[in-house]
Amino acid sequence: MTAAAIPPGGRVRVAGVDDDTIIRDGLRLLLPQLDVVATFADAESLLAARPQVDVVLLDLKLDGTGRELSLRGTDAVRAVAAAGHRVLVYTNERRRAVLAACLTVGALGIAHKAEPLDALADAVAQVAAGHIVITQALTGLAEVADRRGRLPALSPRERQVLAGRARGESFRSIAARLYVSEKTAAGYMEQVKAKFAAYLRDHSPADLEYSLGLEPADLPDRYPHDPAP
Repeated sequence: MTAAAIPPGGRVRVAGVDDDTIIRDGLRLLLPQLDVVATFADAESLLAARPQVDVVLLDLKLDGTGRELSLRGTDAVRAVAAAGHRVLVYTNERRRAVLAACLTVGALGIAHKAEPLDALADAVAQVAAGHIVITQALTGLAEVADRRGRLPALSPRERQVLAGRARGESFRSIAARLYVSEKTAAGYMEQVKAKFAAYLRDHSPADLEYSLGLEPADLPDRYPHDPAP
């Protein structure tokens, strides 16, 4: 793995890949709690530099540099993850199947650019620790997958926590309702996310369209499992 262990008391080491100069230059100022080691305008430059980091913060739409690049979207996610990096996709993309496809090809998390910076920093820390971070939309998709019998069997508690999170309920509220601690409720959700990510990595986006009822317009232009043209 390119990502080495975080030293005790140390800050999470991050590399950013984004074609927006403001985001690249602003990461260190906006996220002082993180150690932003390097930033790059494209995935190829990151792969060539091979920075020793805990998390790569990766944009999906790397088309603003004016150069012809082969790695963008899920292709970039796959390549960066295959190089041994923990990938947190940082994007404005909202289509559920596109976001799910990122997990399919190796991302550990999704963070939206509209989210508060504290939420982004927390997502980075979660991914650095090996946890899976998914958006509210994908939490809802996980619930659909469970209802249609597509996930490995969930326990009653996992199903209850998933249902609450899919509706935006906080862990505090779920914990009070189920008479468990917040930490326990969060632990159940971690188990759900791990099962959901495993499901996605074993199936193509076509499975999402046909078995989970996604609209064809939600699907990426090229499926992650399709061969390159």
